[in-house]
Amino acid sequence: MSNSSLRFFMSSIGNTELLERHLVAFFASRSVTPEAENRCLAWAEAMCGTDSVIISGFHSPLEKRVLKLLLERKHPVALFLGRAMYKRIPAEYQEAIDEGRMLIDTVRDVSRHSCSTSQTRNWYVAGIADEIYMSPFDRGSMLSAMYYSETHYGTTPTTIL
Repeated sequence: MSNSSLRFFMSSIGNTELLERHLVAFFASRSVTPEAENRCLAWAEAMCGTDSVIISGFHSPLEKRVLKLLLERKHPVALFLGRAMYKRIPAEYQEAIDEGRMLIDTVRDVSRHSCSTSQTRNWYVAGIADEIYMSPFDRGSMLSAMYYSETHYGTTPTTIL
């Protein structure tokens, strides 16, 4: 399925052309060990040396730290919200949007994130990605089902950092 076939119900702010580049999804569990966090931040730092666009919900604490690092290094990112678009764009995003390095996109038109909207967002992001990277996670994590599905039935290379 092409990226454009699912875009009819989304709203966007920023550079939509970023979605035509090599897309690398990043997902992180809400709780990670310090060692895993360091590996993920080192991975993000290394990604800054590539032309890939990093895509994620950037919702978990580690995902937020990765987003901050990427924005500081002026690396292109696409932030997917599992809820309606911001009423006011956060100031830390505006410079990246103005410079064409950021896209903010929505996959649901509800006022708040929920487990359901987060899952919809994550599966959408995984579905458009050319590669997927994940922080380590527990068996009970929602990432576990995605990892199993991608590694057993999907075609997108998926790596646990």
